[in-house]
Amino acid sequence: MSRTSKRKQQVLKILHRNQEQYISGQELSDKLGVSRTAIWKYIQSLREQGYVIDSSSKLGYRLVKAPDILSPEEIKKDLKTDILGCKVIYHEEVESTNLLAKSAARQGADEGTIILAKEQVGGKGRLGREYFCPAGGIWFSIILHPDLKPTVASRINFVAVVALAKTIDKLTDLTPEIKWPNDVLINGKKVTGILTEMSAEIEQINYLVLGIGINLNIGLDKFPSELQKKATSIQEELGQKVPKLQFFLTLLENLEEKYTKLQIEGFAEIVEEWEDYNITIGNEVTVSNGEGTLSGQAVDINDEGCLLVELSDGTIKKVVAGEATLNTEYN
Repeated sequence: MSRTSKRKQQVLKILHRNQEQYISGQELSDKLGVSRTAIWKYIQSLREQGYVIDSSSKLGYRLVKAPDILSPEEIKKDLKTDILGCKVIYHEEVESTNLLAKSAARQGADEGTIILAKEQVGGKGRLGREYFCPAGGIWFSIILHPDLKPTVASRINFVAVVALAKTIDKLTDLTPEIKWPNDVLINGKKVTGILTEMSAEIEQINYLVLGIGINLNIGLDKFPSELQKKATSIQEELGQKVPKLQFFLTLLENLEEKYTKLQIEGFAEIVEEWEDYNITIGNEVTVSNGEGTLSGQAVDINDEGCLLVELSDGTIKKVVAGEATLNTEYN
């Protein structure tokens, strides 16, 4: 973070702490060790971000209202996690937060570093598919250094999807459902996307980048026509907007809790929670990947997070990755 950004964040913290009263430009100047002109510039920059700040030549400045934005300043103010969000890097528009996170990870970024964007123009989903990432959603990537072998790295997907489902469950009256491998659905339509990428050696993960996309406050009319039958937003299903900052902070808390649980208590605990929302196991499915398709009954998942499908001849096929379609009412 640049010196200017740090000082602007300090100004915001002081304004938040003194929200019931005015604080003079001179006092801010003395606290930060900068000129009053610099303080005025920080105030103007905050106003451009949407902060409503009253000013008086005699009294100074007072924060009237903070915007519902995912700025590092707002996130840091109420963040309750120990690892996730240790550093937050925000961009208005990027090609892909995963690309930026992988670059930062290669340069030694700390675990828990978050790359966040208001909008992505080159977001990718599973199997290299394009992912629709407009303003109004939440698009971010987290750098992780999990104590896991590369062969079971997909367990992180289960951590993420459970955290997402629990966040929706807690903050809305909607009923989230999880479809293997890592889709959260509401009323049969997808509202989230997860993409994990990693650098690893035979026995250890160097770093893992967890990319998460959430269709939060996006009108259905904004979706491309080809997506409107299979994707939706939380706002669309709820009938009103969801406070973005509250959703994001709650999600980070859930993510950290599940991430810690995975490494201390093991995968079984996460699977139990996953099963609370599962709509895949026990149903007839068709699974497709780069090698073809297969159909059968989804009977279980194994310790690697792979889907076990029983074919018509009774054999069990292990599916490592792919797209599962339920051969039911959700088709």
